[in-house]
Amino acid sequence: MLQLSNVSNTEIQKNMSRLKRFLEATSYRINDDRIIIYINELKKIYRPKTVRHHLTTIKRFLRFVRYPSAESIKPPKVPKRRKIVVKPDHIRKILEKADLQTKTAILVSATSGIRAEELYKLTIEDIDIEGRIIYVRAEIAKDYEDRVTFFSVEAQRALEEYLSIRRSNSIYLFPEGTIRKKIRKYSKNLRIKHMRKFFSQQSDRLGMPTAIKK
Repeated sequence: MLQLSNVSNTEIQKNMSRLKRFLEATSYRINDDRIIIYINELKKIYRPKTVRHHLTTIKRFLRFVRYPSAESIKPPKVPKRRKIVVKPDHIRKILEKADLQTKTAILVSATSGIRAEELYKLTIEDIDIEGRIIYVRAEIAKDYEDRVTFFSVEAQRALEEYLSIRRSNSIYLFPEGTIRKKIRKYSKNLRIKHMRKFFSQQSDRLGMPTAIKK
């Protein structure tokens, strides 16, 4: 069912793990009392956001098996976090300290608006350096659709320099484990995922129409 809904394999595994834990906790004998006890235990252990993920999975399963009280399960509200504002100065401070690989990753993602997961899976074949174009393949895109996006001249120069000295055997230009570990050294608060947020916010600051940004 999840596979037919284009849910990623990682998310499918998470759902299966949550469901297995629920079924084992109720000894595979589901009734209202056991469900209530399990939900209360989750609330003692996890934060509201995590509890919500668990209950969403459980509710989806109970609907599937047509359990009478499925709709009575109400996931807890998640506290709203303050909106993160990423400004050019925040990016510059990281770039001043970052090594060439991390600097390139930041410039490419911050000026193209690609998602972190898409950046981590980029190969040299996905990039037209001269044309400053990134071809985001359907298999790595969140919406499973091919698309193109563009990056800045500054990112182009960094990319050319990075590729001229790169000696890695990995097909990926910016492997997830490597980039995640490095960026933690250069910033306490920002991560690669925030570069897409910067792209969106900076586009708004510069008056780019929403339709063009999308």
